[in-house]
Amino acid sequence: MPATEANPLKTYHQPSVGKTQLAVARLIRPGSRVLEAGCATGYFTRYLSQEMGCRVTALEINPAAAEHAAHFAEQMIVGDITNPAVWDQAGEGFDFIIFADVLEHLANPAAVLRRCLPVLTEGGGVVASIPNVAYYKIRKELLLGRWDYTDSGIMDDSHLRFFTRKTAIALFEASGYTVDRLDRVYRAKTDWRLHWLCPDAFTYQFVVRALPR
Repeated sequence: MPATEANPLKTYHQPSVGKTQLAVARLIRPGSRVLEAGCATGYFTRYLSQEMGCRVTALEINPAAAEHAAHFAEQMIVGDITNPAVWDQAGEGFDFIIFADVLEHLANPAAVLRRCLPVLTEGGGVVASIPNVAYYKIRKELLLGRWDYTDSGIMDDSHLRFFTRKTAIALFEASGYTVDRLDRVYRAKTDWRLHWLCPDAFTYQFVVRALPR
């Protein structure tokens, strides 16, 4: 739901980590040094630091959200991930860089992914969750001639880019990475046999781990 004057953080906060964040966490080694891009109010930052023992440098463009998240991060940077000055503040030596539902908000996600390469440690990588525009409900709407934006979800009106499984993998490969793992987050309560027969149609989000080539 959109932020309101009474609650300016409404779009940035959720009470706890959900399926997607847990799927991202499974691809990160406990105790890692992590750069979390788009940390919102820090609900995942807290999980990374307190439950996984990670050292987190958090990045958030919204100052009010960043103020909340700062309590859980080793370092907080307020700024835009596309700004080179932000990378100067962040430094280097990260085991993982996390983009949890962030890349789809960027006009040029490939440029940001390439910027990650020199600040990763040897053996480090990028972990990202990406909404799947080929989800069956979106396909149904297209068949009915509808492409309607919403306040949240796959058709969030702040999304600038849309990805399928193939184009998500292509994004990383074009940016200098090899995708070494791709997991799926399912949302619909459907028969597991449908997931097996047509996995892309019932995947709500892809969770990708990519390593520099």
